[in-house]
Amino acid sequence: MIKKIYYLSFFILLLVLFRLIPHPPNFTPIIASSILAPFMLKSRIYGMLIPVSAMFISDIIIGFHAYQLVIYLTLVSISLVTTMNKNYSKLFLMAISGSVWFFIITNFAVWLSYDFYSKDIEGLLLCYTLAIPFFTNTIISTVLFTFLLAFFTKPLEIINEKTDYYFKYIISK
Repeated sequence: MIKKIYYLSFFILLLVLFRLIPHPPNFTPIIASSILAPFMLKSRIYGMLIPVSAMFISDIIIGFHAYQLVIYLTLVSISLVTTMNKNYSKLFLMAISGSVWFFIITNFAVWLSYDFYSKDIEGLLLCYTLAIPFFTNTIISTVLFTFLLAFFTKPLEIINEKTDYYFKYIISK
């Protein structure tokens, strides 16, 4: 667990900040973290904790909504199926498919939860159609942040080793 403290704290803090600072709608590294955190932590369980914890902490500040659990579970499902090695073509495929999966599931939840749309196929299609601008930001940000995180994996591992050494030193005293 000590080896994972740096990654857990660093990424949760980073993701919370990205959600709290002004940004275009759906332009955050949340889905990218669901894709890469299991690989970086070498654990799907800890990898799932990062995006869900960051979402929960930032939602305490931003506010909760009716389909919050759906978002959390969608992020968990992405972490469950992501690749556990650094293969750039698989990461690209995961970034695209994770974004599509997130779009389909969360917008279906919006359609079900709110009375903005009629509860028929036309209402569902309208819900998906109106969400396309958000989907564009989701895909662009997920691909961008997935490759940024993948590119910086090695420097982050070096920092993690140094912090691991520091925590071991503190605990041994």
